[in-house]
Amino acid sequence: MNNPCRLSLFCALLLCWVVADAALAVTLPLPPATWGNPDQVWGTRRPVTDKDRETIAEFRSSRHPATYATSFKDAAAFEEDWVRQTDNPGSLLGCRQPADVVVSGGAMTLKTLATDSCPNKKWATGSVWSKSRMGYGFYEARIKVADITGLNNAFWMVTQKYEIDIAEVHYPNQLGITLHSWSGGKDHSVGFKRILRDNLAADFHDYGVLWTSNELIMEIDGEPVAAIVTNGAVDGSAQVRFSTALATFAGPVPANPVGHDMVVKSFKFVAL
Repeated sequence: MNNPCRLSLFCALLLCWVVADAALAVTLPLPPATWGNPDQVWGTRRPVTDKDRETIAEFRSSRHPATYATSFKDAAAFEEDWVRQTDNPGSLLGCRQPADVVVSGGAMTLKTLATDSCPNKKWATGSVWSKSRMGYGFYEARIKVADITGLNNAFWMVTQKYEIDIAEVHYPNQLGITLHSWSGGKDHSVGFKRILRDNLAADFHDYGVLWTSNELIMEIDGEPVAAIVTNGAVDGSAQVRFSTALATFAGPVPANPVGHDMVVKSFKFVAL
């Protein structure tokens, strides 16, 4: 007959090992996945390196003061620097209206509201674009995403030829990162999917990209999670955008998504 004490100890150790192994499995991002076309001349995925970590840490430090920064505390300054958008894409389950972008209390909130002013749509979400265009440099925003599936929480940039999706977050912990080429149609894309440990809606996180003449390095909370070599193709200047969208590609849309919002606490740009 087995010794119950030894059996209990073995079971306890086994349980600890299983829990630790499960925690480790979700602590690190999963391997990259791609959608759209394979690697292109204008965008080739590469592994993240220790050098990337050092570079991102350097740009996040006080040694690199921001060229432009906002904590959304000044409503008048917001109106000078940003434009609320109005649109109604047929592919989405909600339209976007200016009233869904609210600047108050030291934050910009992209609200999910009920609406009766959009044809065939019951809800509206928010979208805002920067008035100025910015070039090579480090971009970072502090964001708390909405706590529902079915809402695409997006921080992105648009150049003349490319769309740089720094973060498309789907509740609770999926981070999408994509470089789209518009010259061959938007379906030409190179991207990553990262499944992270944390519930990203539980708190604010920093999402950012270092855009240089040769590559893009994306990070969350200072940790690089993706790198794309661009071979000088992604050049010029970019408009910065924040948006939310109700869509089934972000997961099942709740029967009533109203009140589940994306909040942006700050944004900064450090020019190279």
